[in-house]
Amino acid sequence: MANILFQLRLTLYAILLLLVSFFALIIGLVCTLTGRRLNTNYYVARTFYHVAGPILGWKFEVEGEEYLWKLEGEGGGQAGKKGRSMVMVGNHQSMVDILYLGRIFPKHAAIMAKKSIKWIPGLGWWMMMSGTVFINRSNNKSAVASMTQAGDDMKRKRISLWIFPEGTRHMSAESDLLPFKKGAFYLAVQSGVPVVPVVCENYHRLFDGKTRFKRGTLKIKVLPPIPTTGLTASDVPALMEKTREMMVETLKSISSSPTSTPVPISEINSPAPLLAHQEESRNGYFATHAADEQAVENAVGEEEADSGRSIKSVKTGDQKGISKVSVQEEGNVGKPKKKNSNKKLSIAMISDFFLPVVGGVEGHIYSLSVEMMKRGHKVIVITHSHSKRVGIRHLSPGLKVYYLPILPISSSATLPNYLLFLPYFRSIMIQERIDLIHGHGSLSSLAHEALFHKDLLDPPIKGVFTDHSLFGFGDAVGVLTNKLLVGALRNADGVVCVSNTGRENTVLRAQLDPELVSVIPNALIPEDFTPDPSKADSDHITIVVISRLYYRKGIDLLIASCPHICALFPEVRFVVGGDGPKMVELEQMREKYQLQDRVELLGRVRPGDVRDVLNRGQIYLNNSLTEAFGISIIEAASAGLFVVATKVGGVPEILPEDMIEFARADEEDVIRALTHAIHTIKSGKHDPIKAHERVRTMYTWEEVAERTEKVYERAMNSPARTTAERLSRYLALGPIYGPILCCIIAVQHYFFWFLEWWDPRERIEVVQSHWDLDKFNQVIQREKELTSQVKIPS
Repeated sequence: MANILFQLRLTLYAILLLLVSFFALIIGLVCTLTGRRLNTNYYVARTFYHVAGPILGWKFEVEGEEYLWKLEGEGGGQAGKKGRSMVMVGNHQSMVDILYLGRIFPKHAAIMAKKSIKWIPGLGWWMMMSGTVFINRSNNKSAVASMTQAGDDMKRKRISLWIFPEGTRHMSAESDLLPFKKGAFYLAVQSGVPVVPVVCENYHRLFDGKTRFKRGTLKIKVLPPIPTTGLTASDVPALMEKTREMMVETLKSISSSPTSTPVPISEINSPAPLLAHQEESRNGYFATHAADEQAVENAVGEEEADSGRSIKSVKTGDQKGISKVSVQEEGNVGKPKKKNSNKKLSIAMISDFFLPVVGGVEGHIYSLSVEMMKRGHKVIVITHSHSKRVGIRHLSPGLKVYYLPILPISSSATLPNYLLFLPYFRSIMIQERIDLIHGHGSLSSLAHEALFHKDLLDPPIKGVFTDHSLFGFGDAVGVLTNKLLVGALRNADGVVCVSNTGRENTVLRAQLDPELVSVIPNALIPEDFTPDPSKADSDHITIVVISRLYYRKGIDLLIASCPHICALFPEVRFVVGGDGPKMVELEQMREKYQLQDRVELLGRVRPGDVRDVLNRGQIYLNNSLTEAFGISIIEAASAGLFVVATKVGGVPEILPEDMIEFARADEEDVIRALTHAIHTIKSGKHDPIKAHERVRTMYTWEEVAERTEKVYERAMNSPARTTAERLSRYLALGPIYGPILCCIIAVQHYFFWFLEWWDPRERIEVVQSHWDLDKFNQVIQREKELTSQVKIPS
């Protein structure tokens, strides 16, 4: 019952926050038009407090509030009118802090935020109207310039600035504070304005973020201003530490279980105790001393790095066990990525299409993942659930797969929704410390949505996409798919196609720069597809088909040509593996022509059984109406089968002409091509063993992985795009689709911030990966030895 009440009150808080956020746009517009722009935060904060406070039952007793309105010393009077500005620093416990800010936030004051938020529709507009100071934390030089400008604005416009010096939320039953960042104190020293500490009582007894959200009264204490006149950059550490000590003592004294006595006021009225020495007078903080500027730059860089490591603040035991990937990631957070081809990445393969369903995309993802693991990268797979397969599974030889509880609608594809996947995506990206996502499949909604979501994380995750299919421009499915694809790939950092034909098709469909698109073909493990002529029926010629039984796979051509071939060649048999909606029509064809003894329908074929099915035949038939590459074709050729395939897409690029017979996508030409193949087998012109030896040198996963690594390296070194750049790229997609995508992105951002508040990343347990490449290779070798020892009964 208590948990239900907690969830209800938390939901009510979120609703109230959302309603006031929309109302804030109106307040900001009115204040801007009436010349009171810098009072926007005051009116919005007070509105939220007076609306949400009584409903949630939270009250505040404030001590020392006069320090926020009247500053002693030069230029006394009301802050923002005739008095001086100030830097206010407060303790940050949770998103509920907005209530205590609403109670005490003064007029003519602003907040500091990341520059990327500036371009977010709605929130960014209100923040610009309220005079928010935006800092580009990803660039130290730019951040220094922004802080310099902020200091000048504080002196010129006499505005005050509110900063949480801890840099992130810290909720605990113990009354304590995280270490402070130096940025706020450098800014105060630069501007020559006082630091005003504000301490809110530890409200863990009322709200713990998990099960408790009670009514109550809290204490807020505003400490006397700490002057900074005459201080230099070298005094900032002492100023910061002394301020933190005072705030910790005050927090303990006003909280429900004080553990120590407060600091006497006499100790904080003068800045003398804060300094280890007397400093020389200066004209301006950044004016002449390069060392001071470097100190500020270092402080900004330190603050950025610390904020980037917030997801790693979870205590996970012995830090010596952290993998090389994790250590490199922590070292690079908040800094420009440098070119490093030796860096091992944490990669997430994302697609609707994965095992246990058998297909070219599924096999490609699995084989590429295993090969990347061999090369020392950490790889996981994210896909939707399959029947009872939900949750985390580990596939041999150690591939971790997330089967999310999202149901497919058709052909293993999920319904595009843009929001349902986000909570899972965010949690997995944080706990697995993902550097790069690799989406697969034009019809995969999960892959498309991952490319939209990747830039929400801080720092943004890089994204690569592999297009395995070909689509037209005239049919409804093609038009819809192309629209989704062009939006998803607008901010991709790299695109891969499996054939030259596929590359041309994708560049046109997704309106891409050809330089962004690479061609990397599929591959196979030749040892998994070795020929065994003894398994074939020497009295018959068997034509094998392994495919999803869908229209675009050309099953209608199979249904039409099969009875004719059986009538022409009594010795021919068909073995069809796969499942899909066309299975019913295949069964009807078999019944109609009484071919039960000549057409065998296997249904779904397990990946480990594909070789055995192929070895039963001499001819492989691929009737696809569209095919970017056709991995099943080279698997069949490696198994020693002669191939008959429709001449579509990238199929002509796959095999030499003496190993394959092409047909047009019509019934008569398929019959002609099959007839030619049957005569080739009868004449003994096709040698299965020689065919296998030729194929094994054409396509290897080692080469595919090496080329894919180069795409990853280029993607990791690509420049990060700001929110403004992303939105402008979406708007360029047209007067209708562009604004629709921008609206989706805006809603996506708001939902992401809600998730950040609802489930703070500090509470997400980070997975510790102890990857041992040598041990992995030993497992691979042992499995190969066990496989070679297994004797398949004849």
